[in-house]
Amino acid sequence: MKRIICFSNSMKCFLFLMGLLINVSCFAQQDYNPAIESFESQKALEFYKVENSKVSISEAHNRYGKSSLLWEWNGESSFSTSNFKILSQEESPLAYGDHFPASPTLQMSIYNEEAQDEKITISYEKNGKQEVWFKVDLSFTGWRRIWVPFYEMQGNAPLKSKSIDFDTFKISTTSVEGKLFFDDIIFSQYQDDRFQYPDEIVPFIKSDTNLGSDHWMALTSNYNNIKSLEPTPISMAIRLDLKKFEKLIDQSLAVDKKYKVYINTLRDLYQNLNIKEKGNIVVGPPLTFKEFEEYYDEKQQGPNKFNDVKDLGRVLKQLANFYNRANPEEQAEIRAMFLTGTKYFLDQGWQAGSSGGTRHHIGYNVREITEAFFTMRQLLYDNGLLNEVGASLHWLFNLGMLLNDESTFHVNIDYLNTQSYYHLMLIFMFEKQEMQSAMLRAYSNYISITLAQQKEDGGFKVDGTSWHHNGHYPAYGIGAFHSVPKVISTLAKTRFRISTAGHKNFKKAFLESRIYSQFYEWGFGNAGRHPIEENGIVSLKKEFLLMVYAGNPEGRENIDKDVAAAYLRLWGKDDMLNTSLFTQVNGIRKENLSGYYTMPYAATSVHRRKNWAAIIKGYSKNVWASEIYVNENRYGRYPANGTIQLLNNEGETGSGFKQEGWDWNRYPGGTIIYLPLEELEAEMPLLMFRSNESFAGSTTLDDNGIFGMILNEGKGTNADGPEDKVGYPGRLKAKKSVFSFGDKLICIGTNISSIDTKNLTQTNLFQNFLSDTKIPLYTASETIKKFPFKTELKQDSGFDIWLTDAYGNGYHVLSNTPVQIKKEKQHSYHNKYSINTGSMNAKGKGAKETEADYVTAWVDHGVAPKNASYQYVIYPFLDEDSQKNFGKLIATDESFSIERADSIAHIVLDKKTNTTGYVVFEKEENLKYGLLETVSEPALVMVKQNSAEAFTISAVQPDLNFPEYKKGRFKNYSMPVELKITLKGKWTVIPADYIQNVDNSGDHTIITLECINGFSMKIEASKL
Repeated sequence: MKRIICFSNSMKCFLFLMGLLINVSCFAQQDYNPAIESFESQKALEFYKVENSKVSISEAHNRYGKSSLLWEWNGESSFSTSNFKILSQEESPLAYGDHFPASPTLQMSIYNEEAQDEKITISYEKNGKQEVWFKVDLSFTGWRRIWVPFYEMQGNAPLKSKSIDFDTFKISTTSVEGKLFFDDIIFSQYQDDRFQYPDEIVPFIKSDTNLGSDHWMALTSNYNNIKSLEPTPISMAIRLDLKKFEKLIDQSLAVDKKYKVYINTLRDLYQNLNIKEKGNIVVGPPLTFKEFEEYYDEKQQGPNKFNDVKDLGRVLKQLANFYNRANPEEQAEIRAMFLTGTKYFLDQGWQAGSSGGTRHHIGYNVREITEAFFTMRQLLYDNGLLNEVGASLHWLFNLGMLLNDESTFHVNIDYLNTQSYYHLMLIFMFEKQEMQSAMLRAYSNYISITLAQQKEDGGFKVDGTSWHHNGHYPAYGIGAFHSVPKVISTLAKTRFRISTAGHKNFKKAFLESRIYSQFYEWGFGNAGRHPIEENGIVSLKKEFLLMVYAGNPEGRENIDKDVAAAYLRLWGKDDMLNTSLFTQVNGIRKENLSGYYTMPYAATSVHRRKNWAAIIKGYSKNVWASEIYVNENRYGRYPANGTIQLLNNEGETGSGFKQEGWDWNRYPGGTIIYLPLEELEAEMPLLMFRSNESFAGSTTLDDNGIFGMILNEGKGTNADGPEDKVGYPGRLKAKKSVFSFGDKLICIGTNISSIDTKNLTQTNLFQNFLSDTKIPLYTASETIKKFPFKTELKQDSGFDIWLTDAYGNGYHVLSNTPVQIKKEKQHSYHNKYSINTGSMNAKGKGAKETEADYVTAWVDHGVAPKNASYQYVIYPFLDEDSQKNFGKLIATDESFSIERADSIAHIVLDKKTNTTGYVVFEKEENLKYGLLETVSEPALVMVKQNSAEAFTISAVQPDLNFPEYKKGRFKNYSMPVELKITLKGKWTVIPADYIQNVDNSGDHTIITLECINGFSMKIEASKL
C-alpha cells in the first residue's frame, strides 16, 4: 500500500486526506453499477429511492444467491433506482451472435405469497419523465420469471433491435396494500426476439404476431379451450377403451424388473437437488430452463447454483420408477421426496399460466418430469395435487391446441418428436373420463390430419423424406419415428384410431428411412449438422414391431406385411419368434431392396445391389447442402457437392468413415476447393446453403438410375436465417452426373471452374479410415502396402489409371486426369469445435483436435480451372479376387460407353440393358445421339430400347419449383413444371395422366409432360 506523508501544515494534510476518502467513496459507488441485481447485501438498498413503502433484504424467498428484495406497501407507492448498467449486444449471451434479430429486454423474477386482484407498473424513465412501462397482474402465487422486450412496452417504446438509454428503473402500484419479492433483475439484456414469451401476467408480448406459428409457445387461448370444454356423457365401451389406453401407456413407461430399488441412490439423487420444505413452501435453488441465455454475474449472484427442469425430471422419474416395487418404509420416503419435489416444481413458477420468460424447445427438457407425474398420478390425486400438476402440463404442452380450428393444424416434426406421445399421456391427467374422451377424440383428429399433410414447411413429404429446418433431416425424423408408432399402435383397432391417410403417409416416411439408410445408417449426405456420427435407424427395432402389429393403414389387416418384410431384413435373423410368426404363419418373406431409389426432396438417390448401397447427394435452390451450426458441423461445406458414399452392411465405421482425423474437404465424389480448415469453416454461425440452381435430381428405370446436378457455390440463399443472399468466395461451379447401372457407377464432371487462385480445385475419389496401415491398395503399376506413402497415377505412365481402396471398391479413371494417392496420419478438428471462435459443443466431449490413419485419392483440376473435367467408374465392394485382378476386370468390361460429356449433356449407353441415360443441362440443344433429340428444359431422361419398334422412357424435369413467397423464401412443396421431349421419328404412347399432349404430325414426336415433385414419368412408346 502506498504510504502518504505530510510535510507542511496539518490543515493541508487533513484536506488532502478528506478529498482522497471522498474520491474512494465515489469510486466505490460508481463501481457498484450492476447489470443484474440479486440483492445479496444491504449495500444494494442504498441505491433505491422509496415512496410510501418499505424495501428490505429478505431470505424468506430467493433465486440465485441467498436473498431477495422485499417490497411492502400501503397505498400508492413506488421504489426506483438509477444505479444500473444497460448491457450492449456484445455483452449479452446470444447463442447465435447477431445472426438472429435481438432486442434490449428486461428480465426479472417476482415472488407473490398471496394472489390478489391488483397490478403493479414497471417503468423506465429518462430525465425524470416516464418513457416506457407495462403492468403486471398479481393474480398468481410463487415465483414468476418474465422477459419483456422494451419494444413491447407502452409509451415511447424503441423499435426492435434499437439500443436504449433510460436512466431510472421504477416499480409502482396504486393497490391498497401488499408485499412482493424481487430477485435477479437484469435491467436490460439483448435477447433473441424469437424467444420472449407471453403468459398470463405479461399477455401483451407478441400480441401482434401469429403466436400459433411457434408450437413451443404456451398460449392462454389454448389453455382457455380446455377450461371452456364441456364434455358429453360416454358409454361403457369408451370407458373400457380409455382404461386400456391408460394401461398401455403405463406399460410403455415401466422399467425392467431386473432393476432393483436402491433407496440410498434415490436419496442421494434427491438430496443433490438441495430442496427442502420451509413452512408451507419448498425452497431451493432456482428451477431453470436454458439459464445460459441469461446474463450472469457471480459477484452479484454468488455461485451459479440451479436445478435445471430436466435434472429435476430425472430425479422424479427415478422416484416414480421404483415407487411401486419398494417396501412400505421405502415407499413412505419416496412418497415424501416426490411430493416435496412436486411442490417445488409448482412454487418455482412452473404453474399453468406461466412461461418463465421463455420455454422455447421445452419439449426436449420435460419428457421425464411428465412421465414421472403421469406414473404417480394416483399419488398426486390422493394429495390434492393432480389438478394443479395436470393443469401445469396441459398449459406447458399446449394441449388445448387440439381443440382449435382444423385450419390452424400444421405438422411439425419437433412436435411429433417431443410432444405427440406426451399429449396422449396428458389426456389421462384429467380426473374425469368424460374429459379424457373428448380430448382423445380431438387428439386423434389432430394427429390424423397433421400426419397426412405433405405441403407444410415440415413433416413428411410425398417422397417419404422427413422435413425440418426447411429440409430433409433424418436426425429429427428419428424422434418422430420413435414417438408416432406408439401413438398409432396404442389407438389401433379402436374408434380412436389414426385415419388411413395419416397412417399411410407416416408409414411411407417411416419405411423410407430404411431406403436412405445402409444398413442402419443414413450417412453423411443427409446428416444435417451431425456428420459421421453413426446416425441411423438401429434404435427403431421396437417401433418397427409396433407398426407391424398396428396393422395396415386401412385397418383391415392385423399385421402390416410391408413393415414386417422390412423388419425381417433388418432384425429377422436375431428374432426367431417374430421371424417364425411372419414367415411361417403369415407367409411374409424378407424384402429385397436391390434397385434404384430417388428422393427428390432431398436431392438424393440410392443405388442398391447385394449388400451395399451408394448414396448420391446434391443440392439446389430448394434443397440445402448441409446444416452448419454455431458449434456443430463447422466444416460442413461439401457433403452434398455431388458426393457418393459407399456403405456396406457394417455402416459408416465398417465402410471407412470415422470422425477422428476426418479431412472435411474430402467427402467422396465431391468436387471441391481444397481449403485449410480455418478457411473451410463457415464465417456465419448458422448456414444452410441453397444454390440458385434448380437442376438437381434423378430418374429411374428398371432398377437403374441416373443423377445430375449443376453445382454452383457462387450465389444462393440461407434456408434458416435472415440472409437471402449468400455464397462462397471461390465461386466453384461444375456439371456433375452419376449413371448407376447394375454393379457400377459411371461418374462424369464437366465445366469445372473456380476463381480461387490460391487453392486447388479437386474431385475426391475416396477417403478411407485405416484400421490397419498395412491394408493393401491395388493399382495398375503396384500394390501399395507402405505407410506413410504418396504417389501420382498418370495416363502417360503406360498403364491405365485404376486403383482399389481399403474397403474393396474399384475405381477406373477414364479421363486423362492424374490421380493423387496419399496414405498418412491425418490431423483434423472435431466437427463440433470452431477453430475461429474456440467454441466447443459439449457433445464433442472436449475432443477439439482429432487424428487417425487414412488413405485418400483425388483428381486434381489445378488452381482456378476454367473448364476442367473428369470421368471415372466405381465398382463397389469387390471380392478379394476381383480386387487383385481389377485390371483384367475393367479390360474386359464393354458393358457401357460414354457418348457425350460436355456443357450441354452427359450421355451414357448401358449395353446390358440397352438403356441410354441422358443428363441434359441445356434446353433446346440437339443431343445428336439416340432416340432423344431435344428437351424443352434441362432434364434427366432414360430410354430403353425394348425392340426395333418399342421403347420405354423415364423422364423428369427435376426443378421442384417451390413457390417463392418472398425473396429467397419458399413454401416447401412442389408446383408443376412442363417438359417437352422431342423424339426422332413418329411414335405413339400409352396415355397417362401426366402426359399432356403427343404431337406426331411431323417427322418428330413431341411429348408434353407435366412434372411435379421431381418424380420420374414413365412413357411406353411404340412405332406409329
